[in-house]
Amino acid sequence: MKVKEYFLQLSIVILGILIAFWVSNLGSDYKDKSTQNQVLNTILNELIDNNESINTTLKSLDTLNTIYTRMQEKNTITENFTINYVGLGLTSVGYEIAKYTGILKDLDYELTSKIVGNYESQNSLQEAESLMVNELFKLVKNKSNHGYEIDYLLLQIMNLSNHIKSFDVSQKELIKVLSASLIQEN
Repeated sequence: MKVKEYFLQLSIVILGILIAFWVSNLGSDYKDKSTQNQVLNTILNELIDNNESINTTLKSLDTLNTIYTRMQEKNTITENFTINYVGLGLTSVGYEIAKYTGILKDLDYELTSKIVGNYESQNSLQEAESLMVNELFKLVKNKSNHGYEIDYLLLQIMNLSNHIKSFDVSQKELIKVLSASLIQEN
């Protein structure tokens, strides 16, 4: 009789421990999911803000293109030109948080791939912009109006603009996919 009672009490204790682990895992899973949603919302908001920066930069590149085309047509600098370029200013804080917390490994592979690809393209875009800005400053510093230098800068402006437009299309697609994923989770 004592053995049966002992096993019954032991079974109750073991069952209680198992239930406690199960409840703890549920809480942990909920916390992880909550953190994941917060980070994904941060990324989504960051992408939307970056999209606004892209639009501003494209307008700025169009203005630069117009100014340097006018300079090239004049073939001499006889008037003052105001050169104002608003850089990309793309942020990646949400992505860095996602990498740091490791939430990307828990996402759907396709979504993770799109997020990583977007930010890798963003880095490439910022490098291309840096090259173009360096050429711009070089021309301004040297007060150069040589046709071949302006042609080269106009080509860089056009290439950067096309690269940004392509990036913008893929980023807008990521915004849609990420928004749908977050809606589906909630």
